[in-house]
Amino acid sequence: MNDLSLNFLLCKPDFFSIDYCINPWMLNQKIDLKNAMEQWNRLSETIRHLGGEIKTVKQVKGCPDMVFTANSGIAFQNKFLPAAMKYTERQVETIHFKRWFEKNGYDIVELIPGFSFEGRGDVLIHGNTLVGGYGYRTDLQSLEIAAGVFNLDLIHLELINPRFYHLDTCFCKVGENKFIYFPNAFKKGEIKKLKKLNIELIPVSEEDARLFICNSMLVGDVLLVPELRCDTVRSLRDNHGIKVCHVNVSEFLKSGGSIQCLCLRI
Repeated sequence: MNDLSLNFLLCKPDFFSIDYCINPWMLNQKIDLKNAMEQWNRLSETIRHLGGEIKTVKQVKGCPDMVFTANSGIAFQNKFLPAAMKYTERQVETIHFKRWFEKNGYDIVELIPGFSFEGRGDVLIHGNTLVGGYGYRTDLQSLEIAAGVFNLDLIHLELINPRFYHLDTCFCKVGENKFIYFPNAFKKGEIKKLKKLNIELIPVSEEDARLFICNSMLVGDVLLVPELRCDTVRSLRDNHGIKVCHVNVSEFLKSGGSIQCLCLRI
């Protein structure tokens, strides 16, 4: 199965702000909205330049984190499995995303009530396998349901570091069969579960992980990265032959998100 579609759903940061604190990155932060808008526009332009197609959902006032569209659910095989956000502050977002996907012809498949699930923030699809993270924002039962909805095998990985509360903050596809990951984000022994996928796993340092390098994103064969000046990017470029392109999204890092968080692959 191909999970590297060049179609992305983004949300322009018209009302982006930090009005509450639901992760350690958000503490005592303030957004420069003008700068955030310029960075978002640059990200959009870069994706289009690389051959990607962008669709947008309009941000609703009072939903400041709606810009992180990756958390809205999973769009795959013309089905949309909406998120069930853990925190009350974000739960209203789901209504607006469901409306967008219904309007655009997707079949909506609902989770069983009572479980938390934060979409692509905690899910990556590789071949016939759904790799899911759980422990902070997504429940294990939700991953089991998601794998069933899309008829995929499941590998679930428990997250234990509060700064890396979503899978896409500590695990990232960087090539056809290559992945980077931050070892200390996972419960001991969890990463060994990935051996059955026969993929190359490249560890990153905590310093690079805190730059959100694991929230990079492939567009075609080019990896969009939030920071060029780090050991991980140099290694990917020089030792693994991966093409990289820098996109500055520093305003969004203040809220605990980066490139991949801002884009839902559809």
